[in-house]
Amino acid sequence: MATIIEALLAAIDHHQSGRLAEAATLYGRILEADPEQPDAAQFLGVLHAQTGRPADGARLLRRALALRPDSAGGHSNLAGARQTMGDAAGAEAGYARALRLDPLLADAHASRAAALRDLNRVPEAARSAQRALALLPASADALVNLAETALAGRRGEEAERTAHRAAALAPGSPAALMMLGSACAAQKRWDEAEAAYRAALDLAPGYGAAWGNLGSLLAGQGRFDEALAAFAAAEERGFSGPSLWSARGNARLAMARPAEALADFDRLLQARPGDAGMRWNRGFARLLAGDCEGGWPEFDWRRHDARAEPPWRRFAQPTWTGGDIAGRTILLYAEQGLGDTLQFVRYVPLVAARGARVILEVQRPLVSVLSGLPGVERLIARGDPLPDFDLECPLMSLPRAFGTKLDDVPAAVPYLRADPKRAAVWSERLADGQLTGGLRVGLVWAGNPRFPGDALRSPRLAGLRPVLDAPGVRFFGLQKGPGREDLDRVPMPSTFTDLGPDIADFADTAAIMANLDLVISSCTGPAHLAGALGVPVWVVLPLSPDWRWLLGREDSPWYPTARLFRQTRVGDWAEVGGRVADALRAVALTT
Repeated sequence: MATIIEALLAAIDHHQSGRLAEAATLYGRILEADPEQPDAAQFLGVLHAQTGRPADGARLLRRALALRPDSAGGHSNLAGARQTMGDAAGAEAGYARALRLDPLLADAHASRAAALRDLNRVPEAARSAQRALALLPASADALVNLAETALAGRRGEEAERTAHRAAALAPGSPAALMMLGSACAAQKRWDEAEAAYRAALDLAPGYGAAWGNLGSLLAGQGRFDEALAAFAAAEERGFSGPSLWSARGNARLAMARPAEALADFDRLLQARPGDAGMRWNRGFARLLAGDCEGGWPEFDWRRHDARAEPPWRRFAQPTWTGGDIAGRTILLYAEQGLGDTLQFVRYVPLVAARGARVILEVQRPLVSVLSGLPGVERLIARGDPLPDFDLECPLMSLPRAFGTKLDDVPAAVPYLRADPKRAAVWSERLADGQLTGGLRVGLVWAGNPRFPGDALRSPRLAGLRPVLDAPGVRFFGLQKGPGREDLDRVPMPSTFTDLGPDIADFADTAAIMANLDLVISSCTGPAHLAGALGVPVWVVLPLSPDWRWLLGREDSPWYPTARLFRQTRVGDWAEVGGRVADALRAVALTT
């Protein structure tokens, strides 16, 4: 019969070789024979934390520490379990205690870097990883954490170089390969990222975090069946926990299945009730499902997400959340994209109607088109000095302040108007040298490529090319910035006129739209501008749209003049373009 020491050594060998079920069985038998065996308690605790049972792991690790209270490694391992549970602050404190006991514990310095990164203390995280490397230059784990710190700072190339160093030092390190995959994904090199994740899983089939990352990558490419299979593989191998629930929940959101996404988000928030980013995701899912009452409060958690880039703004003045505001000065300000601002400035006159003096701060490109917005006492471009004010509220929090529901959205249009002089100038320009008659249709085919989901939401010009064959229609390209390169790749008919180079700002775009019969656009700023102007707008949407477009309907409670054309299969813009073309032909025939 094997001694306890022999059994422990066998269990450790199973553990290090990735045979986790066998290791767990042996550790358990050792503890049955000797409940006070500290190494078995510690290693089984580590294993539980690695396989999605961090609470069980923490219980065993505390038991091990009760037996060895001055064990720096024990405190470091317990900190690791806390980190897996989402308690970054508790984890950082645990690593700090371990390092007070043993300042030369390189692994604790390396792991503390990850906790500091989760706390958004990125410079300290980098120093901690570098300290680990100074103590142990051949530490692949420290290099992995240093790479992750670089990735948190959006330095993808540096992260990739560091991950390559880690993989070279430890060719059998799944963590190094997974980090390499994440660095490639950050640079949108999807095939290389997938190959790295799969290489990590070849080395460690039970590596749940790698399955989760692979699933997220596949979901982001619209390969949903493969993504769900990856998440299932993780669970089959005993990995389940916050990182998996987060990844799978976001994948289900991308599949336009918000109810299933909420199940994962709710499960995660039971373990991490203060996770602001996940509360924000849950708000997105609820709003997409049409649950405004439950969605707006959760959506407001975005302002508490310390990992947001750029960071959310903080003011000394209190945030207005509704109620009496008469006689007070409030700063209303844009916070996200241009389309978001155009959608939610509809609330500005309502705030002024309550007796407030409104200072409106918006992105500089929107100043001209918003200069005539009713209720604004002072309009300021973002970055310019702010005057004194009593209260503040970001524009996207105004629906919560007003208790907005789907059946009482303030949707009276137009709430923006084109400058009459500019509209007259563009009227002459659009008629110049053209025969009268026929529909005038504006076209926008791409959004901001910096938006994380733009590759899925933008049909590009090729996706809308069937629309241009509709007879009796004159098309005007309104595309600015990224996306214009499509004009060099797609043959255009004589009925198309490119106005992009001559559009100076959004006020010009508004003036053009005032002379159009219809705008056809992807989910981007001009779609919101057309809706705000009360111009008929057809919006083409990906399978999983932004929350404001809801699901399963062709109309929008936000824009009475909007008609929505949704994908039925992810990435299939040809089918959407065909339906839009058919609808346009029908309208042209009756005009």
